[in-house]
Amino acid sequence: MNTAFEHLTTPAAEVPVAWSIDVVDLATGLPLLRHEPDRVLGTASVGKIFLLLEAAARIADGRLDPAARLPIRPEHEVADSGLLHLFRERTITVADACLLVGAVSDNLATNALTDLCGSDAVRAVSAGLGLQSTAFLDVIRDERTDAHPWAPSCGTAQELSRLFAMLHAGEAVSEDVSARVLKHLAAGVDASMVAGGLHLDPLAHLAADGGVLLRHKTGHDTGVRVDAGVVVGAGGGVAYAAGANWSPAADTGPHGVRVVVETHMRAIGEAIRSHVSTPTT
Repeated sequence: MNTAFEHLTTPAAEVPVAWSIDVVDLATGLPLLRHEPDRVLGTASVGKIFLLLEAAARIADGRLDPAARLPIRPEHEVADSGLLHLFRERTITVADACLLVGAVSDNLATNALTDLCGSDAVRAVSAGLGLQSTAFLDVIRDERTDAHPWAPSCGTAQELSRLFAMLHAGEAVSEDVSARVLKHLAAGVDASMVAGGLHLDPLAHLAADGGVLLRHKTGHDTGVRVDAGVVVGAGGGVAYAAGANWSPAADTGPHGVRVVVETHMRAIGEAIRSHVSTPTT
């Protein structure tokens, strides 16, 4: 294990937490930190990456016009998350909807884009990339019942870190598609988990901030925290994924399991920053 990561062990919590963690050096492919990397977790909004990949593939081959207006229907509405549901004018383009998904994980834009591309097509993206346990499962819903898939998306840390390594290498569908998706993710503003340990400006890190470049996607839900991405600096780069699931009943109080989980994720980010910021000799 790299010395920057050797102090990291999964923290104790008041209730059991299912972790899946995988941090891999981009240059060597060697693991830097791993804990249950093949454990399948609910990943909340992280599966929106596959929606962005499907939309980008359709734009690349001409099936989808990025300047076309995105149809927004009443059935696409969802209670919160994102910005589009707050807009007075919701007439936006497909390209701008993709940007909203990448930047603020916009649920309304997600549901409308999924309807436009087709749920089955979006679900098929992960299998086409060779991922067996990681997938987009469903649109975002205000209420999830037994009639719906068990989560919006699921995945393992190992497959999610591999996905980001593929994106970084331009191998997720194609170089053009990978670049388009990374451009959308570059605007991501969520620094509550692993990204918080990188100490970047969450609102202005399209270019390298302090020599560190971040592209990532997060997922939040009750009893779910996931952060997966790629980080590059003067000392190299890593692909990472860190996910935690726990009983929703534990999400109470100011010092609950969520605080323990997010604190540990930021510690992983600190180790990643140290690794990528130190030039190799």
